[in-house]
Amino acid sequence: MRRADLIGGVLVALFFGAALWEASSFQYGTEFAPGPGFAPIWLSVLGILIALAIAVGGWRGMQRTKTQPGANEVALDRSGLVRVAVTLIALFGMIAVTPWLGFVPSIFVFLLFLTLFVQRLSVPTAIGASVGTVLFVYIVFVRLLDVPIPSGPLGF
Repeated sequence: MRRADLIGGVLVALFFGAALWEASSFQYGTEFAPGPGFAPIWLSVLGILIALAIAVGGWRGMQRTKTQPGANEVALDRSGLVRVAVTLIALFGMIAVTPWLGFVPSIFVFLLFLTLFVQRLSVPTAIGASVGTVLFVYIVFVRLLDVPIPSGPLGF
């Protein structure tokens, strides 16, 4: 997976770079509070750093493999590819329904799907992780930072 880490890390870094470019057009902050550009700028910067760290790790792993020909390369099997594809399809589905359903219910259903069907966690663990993540995101970004999110028929 060394090559996949390198290529995937670079592609994700480019994606976050595009998000940073777009977020830089928003107002970063006001005199007393962060503006609508604060969260997307910092999330994009963190995403770039993490993606580049993954890419560098993949590159270093490829270099070790060249110097140690007997090093085992972990291959992504068919079930792994299916899980990645299902995750991407679910992500695009969540993005498509968010304007109508609202951010909070959409992200909750998406996270619940990921934890139950992709990661195959137990039902209590999946519900707890999904609820905890949604509450954290809602409290930090909506309540504390006043980041506007799409609200659905339930008002959030």
